[in-house]
Amino acid sequence: MLLNGTWLFNIGDDSTWSAIDLNDSAWYPVTVPGSWEDQGFANYDGIAWYRIHFNADSGWFLYDTLFLHIGQINGADQTFFNGVLIGETGSFRSPDQIDPLNPRCYTIPLRLLQRQNTIAVRINNQEGAGGIISGPVLLSLTPPTPIIKQTKIHPHCSVRQIPFSNGIAFADYNIINREYTNFSPHIYAQFDEVRETPRLVSSARTVLFQNRREIPLTELSTKSVGYIEGTGIVHHKLSGDNITLDQYAFAPFSFEKPIWIFYAVLEGNSVEEYSLNFEITDKDQNLYIGKWSFRDQNRKWLFVVCYYDSITNSKPYNILRKYKNEHPGFTALIKEIEWWKKWQALTLLPHGLSSEESAVYSQSLVVLKMAQCRDNFPARGQIISTFIPSPLAASAPLSMSFAIDALLLSGHYDEALATIQFVMNGRCGKFKHYQWAGENVGFGRDYTVSVNSYFGNGAEIISTGQFGPEIYLGGFGLTLWNLRQYIETTNDIKFLEYYWPKISGGIADVVLNSIDETKISGLDNGFYNPGAPKHYSFTAACNYRGLVDAAWLARMINDETKALEYEDAAVVLHQQIKMNLYDENVNALKGFLEGKSPDVPLDAVGTIALIWVFNPQDFISKSTLAVFENKLALNNGLRRFANIGVQPQHEWVFGNILISILNQRMTNFNKARELKRWVTNQAYQNFGLIPEYYNYLNADYEGVFPLCGLGAGIYISSFWEE
Repeated sequence: MLLNGTWLFNIGDDSTWSAIDLNDSAWYPVTVPGSWEDQGFANYDGIAWYRIHFNADSGWFLYDTLFLHIGQINGADQTFFNGVLIGETGSFRSPDQIDPLNPRCYTIPLRLLQRQNTIAVRINNQEGAGGIISGPVLLSLTPPTPIIKQTKIHPHCSVRQIPFSNGIAFADYNIINREYTNFSPHIYAQFDEVRETPRLVSSARTVLFQNRREIPLTELSTKSVGYIEGTGIVHHKLSGDNITLDQYAFAPFSFEKPIWIFYAVLEGNSVEEYSLNFEITDKDQNLYIGKWSFRDQNRKWLFVVCYYDSITNSKPYNILRKYKNEHPGFTALIKEIEWWKKWQALTLLPHGLSSEESAVYSQSLVVLKMAQCRDNFPARGQIISTFIPSPLAASAPLSMSFAIDALLLSGHYDEALATIQFVMNGRCGKFKHYQWAGENVGFGRDYTVSVNSYFGNGAEIISTGQFGPEIYLGGFGLTLWNLRQYIETTNDIKFLEYYWPKISGGIADVVLNSIDETKISGLDNGFYNPGAPKHYSFTAACNYRGLVDAAWLARMINDETKALEYEDAAVVLHQQIKMNLYDENVNALKGFLEGKSPDVPLDAVGTIALIWVFNPQDFISKSTLAVFENKLALNNGLRRFANIGVQPQHEWVFGNILISILNQRMTNFNKARELKRWVTNQAYQNFGLIPEYYNYLNADYEGVFPLCGLGAGIYISSFWEE
């Protein structure tokens, strides 16, 4: 809504002039934008107020926030919306220290919006033209586009913590301070609604002495650091005066309980002057430590085994001694390397990978393997979204689906099956009857896949926010996609026969019933979209993909009635997506149905729809990609949104990979390779780990990292599109 035109104006200052019910009928009419000197108030320097009244468009109430673009103001300002201060720029004590050329924009929370509204702007100008001097002045769904200096950014290392795990025990290594932290006996953050996974120590570190004087490891220089390639073994090679120190850390996959192994190997011509120790701070009483020192000519090494056992009447030190006796010398390290070699030998590799791509590909598989829980049922098989200490260290269908896809494509069928079985046997149902704001907003029926995520014990998590339960209906369609992939890959018809009632009744039928009168989807939170539930393109695309695959699964089991039902629904859904989610005014797919021109919400995750619903060679796909590349371009890739949030957005890595897949399908091979190479080279410099974002200024890793399904998983899968 354009607010240029007649406003009410008054000189002086009174705190009540921001109020909605102020009688401003005697105020002076002035034109905005325009200085007050040019409108009868020549030579006035001081404080003055502007006010305007207007009625809200009914469509605005569908959005979470609005943006008031107040234009260029010469001086300090305070801006009020319905009597509430929504933003201010500068100091009223030093109003002339503000750059008037910077347009001002303030966020209006939805809770402040009424049918009839009042904006009041208090301005202090002490010299020059005063007031709202330039526009446009308007209300919009779109924040200002941040002015970002585009510079050539090169791949570089910004990761400081390297995680390691065996699917049970977890810890990470800080490459800067040379310490181990976040020791946890499970890889998920929370076992159930009550019990969080404990942190067993504050920190642990190797201690180096020379003639009884400690030499901080931070004084040694790094020769190399990272994983031994294709493994979850951390190796840091350090050097000092005439010595080298190799540190190794891992959680062995040959052991079915929480256990951590550390080696510190010192070599040099005068090792007799040195000694090694392993120091742990604030140890949990159920964490048991075994330390053994050895020397062989010009080499000394320390072998440390940490074992956690919460059963007080067990004999943990017997287990430590047994492990040490069965693994003399460097046997534990050698066995772990051999274990990883054997596991990686099962890996299917796409043709034509560069050395960097091959390294990141294999390390991405390591991330998925470390992120898959090996605890006993019901926890076993789930793949967490990221690692502790993040509260997002939980398994979620949206993330697990891309991990399953990667495992199937790369030949790790047992791991894929374990995750699928976890989903099929998870304990869901909280959203069957769910009360919010006095009404039941649940499905009203049984369902198989969590609408949000899972606790470690396989029970469903549903989080709530300002607008109610946060649910992600796309997980149902994604699970059907995974099930078809699994059956196509393995021909495991017995699995399909056993689970068909759950697949049909608890997943595919739920997709059908979740689609409301829009004929696109139900209200949900899309792909982790902020704010109020809407009808998202991402969810609609997952619905379509799932229904197509459900029809295929039904025919595999000779259920033609269900096959036709799902097939017919998919045809209708395809038509509705094309009719209602593509905006011809901007030539792009909308992020959600409720978006209207000219403020069409762009969301790069809609690329999923271009890949699954539309032909990548058709006009809709090509025009949407062109708009994305124009509106979302940032540094070497793209940001996710064009019009959400007032802070500069970071480059979205998942979106980069999706766009590279779309370009590949469109035969834009150079564009696809360029995006893939950027993500690959960044990961190669950062130990094969993939983050949520690259910082918009310098491409440092930002947000959640490493991402498992939505980072490592989608990266692996992208090569099978070529």
